[in-house]
Amino acid sequence: MPKEEKKYRAYFSHQIRGKKGDKATDEDMQQNCLKAVEYGEMIESYLLDWHRMEGMPLMDLHIPGRGDEFVQIAYRLGILTEKEILTVDCMILDRCDLLIVMGSELSSGMKVEIEYADSVGIPILKLRGKGSDLTKGEKLALTAALDFIMD
Repeated sequence: MPKEEKKYRAYFSHQIRGKKGDKATDEDMQQNCLKAVEYGEMIESYLLDWHRMEGMPLMDLHIPGRGDEFVQIAYRLGILTEKEILTVDCMILDRCDLLIVMGSELSSGMKVEIEYADSVGIPILKLRGKGSDLTKGEKLALTAALDFIMD
């Protein structure tokens, strides 16, 4: 029986409410999540290509914006608080090998995720999160981060 290859996992930290915080509208949050999902899916395509073409292990990318509709409804109904949402986010992050941070403007939630990752020794990679493609430097940084966590 062939040995099962280890699958790695990364958490993709991105803005949901952004700098507007509590004043963010549903449209603001949808736009932030859409941008993050598009950027995250671009990263996923690189990861899959590198797996297929270069034999890198598979990497699962958790993008919170993909499931934000449930979270926002539960938050508005008072079922979940911001603190509870971030606690769950950190529990998911705890199951990951890498934290990828999108953009230079950090929301309060992103700061919590970064502080948590730092406190438990999860490597952090910051990407600018702009444009429709990764820069050459971002590709190099991503592959270096992957090499680092796979050692």
